[in-house]
Amino acid sequence: MEVSQEVQQLTEESLLEEMMKAGVHYGRAKRYTFVLIKPFLLKTNKNIELFNLKITLQKLNEMANFLKRALAEKKTILFVGVTPASQSKIREIAEAFNQPYLNYKWVGGFLTNFQTIQARLLYFKDLLQKEASGELKEYPPQERSKIERELQKLKNVYSGVLNLEKLPDFIFIVNLAFPQHQTAKREALRMKIPILSFSGSDNDISNVFLFVPANDKAPRSIAWLIDYLINKVKSNG
Repeated sequence: MEVSQEVQQLTEESLLEEMMKAGVHYGRAKRYTFVLIKPFLLKTNKNIELFNLKITLQKLNEMANFLKRALAEKKTILFVGVTPASQSKIREIAEAFNQPYLNYKWVGGFLTNFQTIQARLLYFKDLLQKEASGELKEYPPQERSKIERELQKLKNVYSGVLNLEKLPDFIFIVNLAFPQHQTAKREALRMKIPILSFSGSDNDISNVFLFVPANDKAPRSIAWLIDYLINKVKSNG
């Protein structure tokens, strides 16, 4: 579901209605709730946690304002979302802001062993150049086939970070509870890279710099949140 483009002209009531239709208010079962998330939830007897959407909208606007400032200051934000629910939209927001992204898988050591990653990216660029020039076609068939398979794997993983030449200033993660994203969070904390996130009711938000408490599992919710951010950041309001 796409958020209206003129987000600054929508009333809070209409925004909250859109958020409910997109399922932004849904958390997980109460047994999974992370204690620090509780202030952002409604008190209800239902088994499924529900976010207080007024707080979610407030935090979403804070996130949009922060992103606008960071982008104006030419900061680099690495967008991460490797779950099926977030893959396409994390690429969309990264490309909208001309920022790097990882949406296929998290590569262990991407932040903590970035020098090795840079060497891998240089190798990737070399293969892309050989592909573009037609040089790969001159390789023996068996060797060419092997290289082409490897190149496809590199494209899947590294296409979004091809031009990343230094550690990012910030990392934006959708769903901190996902195992690969937990690894990304640990690496970011170790490298002292501030973390931004969409965080569901089961997310460990300790040491997270800025987060939006919301449904980070469902495609419709993630799509609405990201569309809102893109339009809000690009608006003049």
